[in-house]
Amino acid sequence: MSSWRDLIPVPLAAPETSELRSARVRVIGSCVVVAMALLFFGQLRQLLGTAALPILVAAFTFTIVQGWAWAKLKNAADDAWLFRETDDVA
Repeated sequence: MSSWRDLIPVPLAAPETSELRSARVRVIGSCVVVAMALLFFGQLRQLLGTAALPILVAAFTFTIVQGWAWAKLKNAADDAWLFRETDDVA
């Protein structure tokens, strides 16, 4: 039986560390939260009143910042992996 991590395949040059994995899962989770909040914004607004919009903006901001941070970490890890020094002599 496959794990839940196999459901979200990501091609990586570098092996995925636990830090990169948790950042990727946070990005995907926050995208789901923002999508659900947008989909059910009317119900969210009835439930929370005027606090619904600031909460949606906060969730969107978190998604943008976390996505940017994950992309920077992943890019640095991939570059370090691809450009590492090897003992191979060409």
